[in-house]
Amino acid sequence: MLVQRVIRLLLDGVPPEKILCITFTKAAAANMAERVFSTLGHWVTLDDDALDAAIVEAGIARPDAYLRMTARKLFACALETPGGLKVQTIHALCTRLLQQFPFEANVPARFTVLDERDQNEMMERANLAVLLDASRDPDSGTGRALQIAMASAADVTFKDVVREACLSRDHFMAWTDSAGGTDAAAAQICAALGVDPRERIEDVKREIVDGPHLPRSRWDEIASVLDGSSNADRKQADRLREVLTLAGIEQVDNYLNVFLTEADRTPRATVVTNNFVANNPAIARLFDMESQRIGPLIERRRAVTIRDRTQALLEIATAAAANYRREKQERGLLDYDDLIDKTLEMLDRVSSGWVHYKLDRGVDHVLIDEAQDTSPRQWDIVDHIISEFTSGQGARDGVIRTIFAVGDEKQSIFSFQGAAPHEFDSRRRGLERKFIDAGLKFDPVSFTYSFRSGAAILQSVDHVFRDENIYRSIHAENAYPVHETLADAGPSLIEFWDLQQPDPRQDIEGWDAPFDGLSLTSPEVKLAKRIQAEIRRLVESGTITGHIGDRRPLRYGDMLVLVRRRGNAFDAVIQALKHANIPVAGADRLKLTEHIAIIDLMNLADALLLPQDDLALAVALKSPLFGLDDDDLFKLAWQRRGSLREALNHHAATDSKLKDALSRLEKCERRFATETPFAFYAWLLGGDGGRKRILRRLGHEANDALDEFLELALGYERKAPASLQGFVAWLRTADLEVKRDMEISRDEVRVMTVHGAKGLEAPVVFLVDTTSSPSDTQRLKLIHLPRGNAAPDAPGVVVWAGKKADDPAAVAAARLAMLAETEHEYRRLLYVAMTRAADRLIVAGCMPGNMKQIRPFCWYDLIAKGLGNSGLHEQTIETPGGTVKRYSRPEDVTASTGAAAAPAATAPMALPPWLLTSVPPETPTDNLLRPSDVAARVRCSAVRWCTGCCSRYPRRQWIAVAMRR
Repeated sequence: MLVQRVIRLLLDGVPPEKILCITFTKAAAANMAERVFSTLGHWVTLDDDALDAAIVEAGIARPDAYLRMTARKLFACALETPGGLKVQTIHALCTRLLQQFPFEANVPARFTVLDERDQNEMMERANLAVLLDASRDPDSGTGRALQIAMASAADVTFKDVVREACLSRDHFMAWTDSAGGTDAAAAQICAALGVDPRERIEDVKREIVDGPHLPRSRWDEIASVLDGSSNADRKQADRLREVLTLAGIEQVDNYLNVFLTEADRTPRATVVTNNFVANNPAIARLFDMESQRIGPLIERRRAVTIRDRTQALLEIATAAAANYRREKQERGLLDYDDLIDKTLEMLDRVSSGWVHYKLDRGVDHVLIDEAQDTSPRQWDIVDHIISEFTSGQGARDGVIRTIFAVGDEKQSIFSFQGAAPHEFDSRRRGLERKFIDAGLKFDPVSFTYSFRSGAAILQSVDHVFRDENIYRSIHAENAYPVHETLADAGPSLIEFWDLQQPDPRQDIEGWDAPFDGLSLTSPEVKLAKRIQAEIRRLVESGTITGHIGDRRPLRYGDMLVLVRRRGNAFDAVIQALKHANIPVAGADRLKLTEHIAIIDLMNLADALLLPQDDLALAVALKSPLFGLDDDDLFKLAWQRRGSLREALNHHAATDSKLKDALSRLEKCERRFATETPFAFYAWLLGGDGGRKRILRRLGHEANDALDEFLELALGYERKAPASLQGFVAWLRTADLEVKRDMEISRDEVRVMTVHGAKGLEAPVVFLVDTTSSPSDTQRLKLIHLPRGNAAPDAPGVVVWAGKKADDPAAVAAARLAMLAETEHEYRRLLYVAMTRAADRLIVAGCMPGNMKQIRPFCWYDLIAKGLGNSGLHEQTIETPGGTVKRYSRPEDVTASTGAAAAPAATAPMALPPWLLTSVPPETPTDNLLRPSDVAARVRCSAVRWCTGCCSRYPRRQWIAVAMRR
């Protein structure tokens, strides 16, 4: 849609440099620019009739000769535009603005943008410096804070919380910065929690156990009375006696166990039994009064505990953030949040009028893609850029300036990156007011047509989100969403599979159980096998897909398997497809150091750096780099008297395979000692053919890992001494993740998360992870309290919460609000997942462990209710894998399957021999001039003549004189 808009603007005579297109990702920006240039380049080759048809398709009804001439010039015009066509992400736009105005923005003139990998390293160093200082001086502020923090959480958990706080620029750091310091922020914490700043946790604990109703001196006496009652009362007696043997926090917690349940820490329905009350009314009255007394104390204890741990986090996180900022400033670095913050600060300042003037003269048309994922601060930057668009006539008479934003708040699923779904609707209404007040046209277009999905799939989506409580989660409209299909949409259907159950566990005596018996088959593995069988059946049976008039058989590349998060089901599906020899693209994200190819490369480095490391050498020899197998390794390792390296030298004389491995290893040993890590691995993977051997065994998906590995090796050399040992040590400590581009169209099944599939589509989509929910895995650490609890016009207070059962009232309410927002995004994620399918949507799932029924309002439950009320034709089919309910429109039932003529197989193109032959190395030529060389004397004479010629003749006659000579 944005591509057509850009082309129409160019056809209207708008200079390319006056158009600004803002996209959400770099891939989207590159894709959009490529589509614009491809379209314009294609127009150059068309005849008049074909070009007229293309212009009409772009949205201009009556092309003429002048418009055709203009269309043929657009490719060169866009190509020659200084700086190129401005199609970029908001961060790329901010980078360009800051580089153009470094003085106005108060940033280094030649700053470097910090990538995620370097940011993690810097944050690790910043945290480590603070923790080391705190451990060296336990009596300092950070030292006391560290003691409180470590008592509240494990070291790994606390490190993650500190990192989350330091990088939470819109919440935690914004709150601390606006407060003006840690002391002011601490005061806001106390006010938000209703706690006296002078109150100490020790005083609250002492007040809990030293009450007037059940003094310590009577605990043993009361326990003896309880012993004469029922079993429940005797358990209370045991609890009281146990409290007497404890001290400190354990004594407090165990004393509260008398009055609170141990599971969720809520008040017991009855502290003592009715019989005990009847027989011992005086003591029962003491228990009743004590229950009423400790209720408020429990709330105070929870609030003071959260206050103390949040203040500890505040002390350490602000110190770590200061270290992080200091290093960025010293090295001239900006991270992605800095790009937004610095640009916004520059545009907000009155002194940046020159910047506004330059922007106003340089941009007439702004186009925004995926506007629903634009964060509020990014919207503020856009507002500054278009601030003069509604100023009326004056500086730019006769110029019509436009903003074109495309977004769907139902598809806002990136809240973890700052996106606010309701911000899109709010900004739309704000722009509408500005344009109407300025007497300009504002056209809000509600687009209900789907270019992707068939009618049955859209009908099911409409009914899944038909209930008000559900559609309120996905958009701000007061009605459920309604979708329409295009006239040429093909038949579509939804298959609803029964839940996969685990195999029944057999009750077998230990002595009778088989030694090598298979373990319990998980429901995820069983579901994965069912999915791969269905994929193979769909392809091999010739199932038809495509729009009307363009029908064809399904291919493996038409399959998309979606999960909500990577986990057991994700791994099981990929493994099942690989075992069945079905082409699969692999994981959309992978941990670099966990990829088998990278493990082999690192083990080779270990073996080269330490020849006595037999295990590393064995792993390297068995890798595709050397190609040995288990029998070869056994031959080397069995009964060897020295190292594995010495055994390889010994056996290479009689075994050609081992001789080749030794020869390659010796080449590696000669090269790694003199070359940089990048040069060594580039030779190993390229010149030595290592990449070819790895891809032959592991498949082309290893290409992404190898490319990223080489890029890291090259980047490491720019910031550290280029040693192989240093590079491998750095690589092992770095937490590196490779994001693979799944938009590349290959004939392979794609398995990915719904977030990764945003913007993609497929004829057949499997929904696998449908019974899990955010509450199953999400552990909220930083809770954002309502803005009303903070200082006026300041970000809300953020507290470090513990277990849900330990929340005071204010934190419990804030937690529920955050979980509700998570639930809303969970439903928007379902909307995105269902609308990826064009022809066939297959809904599956596994029964959660230790549960007999699924969670209400999970994806599986929502889809089941929606399909039941959709009015689609339902058909129940029994298959070898289980029961399938198929939903479709009656008119689509007969057209959903059928045979189609397979495309004629084309013979593979024969490659010329020279393309498969390596270029021979160039032989160096002897260019030395010797006095005895006759040719050298001739050349010297020619040089002397030219020198004399240049001095006697004018410059314009030099060539003519030389030609006569």
